[in-house]
Amino acid sequence: MSLKEYIRKETGTITSISVLPETAEGSNFEVNLTTEGTLGNVKYVAHWSYKQIQRFDGSIYGSGDGVMQTECGEVINMKGSGSAARTNPDGSVPFKVINHHHTKSEKFSFLNGTAAVGSYDVSAEGSTTGTFEFLE
Repeated sequence: MSLKEYIRKETGTITSISVLPETAEGSNFEVNLTTEGTLGNVKYVAHWSYKQIQRFDGSIYGSGDGVMQTECGEVINMKGSGSAARTNPDGSVPFKVINHHHTKSEKFSFLNGTAAVGSYDVSAEGSTTGTFEFLE
């Protein structure tokens, strides 16, 4: 299977939000979430923690770290970042994201150094859906 054929699809829930000190850019938050999804045909659960800035112009930027554990027990580490032009009137946020992957797993070593780009939608209630395609 080529890397282009691997698509990550997931759903999740924001588990906590902490308010951090405001900066010159805007309001700062630490966001934690848990997601479940598939990588190709392999199921996984991922946990993320990231910092998010809601800028004074309404745009949002975030970056952080994630750990994915597959149903077969493999661990994949991720670094990600994303941005959104605004929060929608209904309170949802449409992020555009990039995630970088690294693992010690031989089975998933083809992911080392790869990036997946996609969209990540967060509802006003904190549920999430995401779809990511790997760049070759």
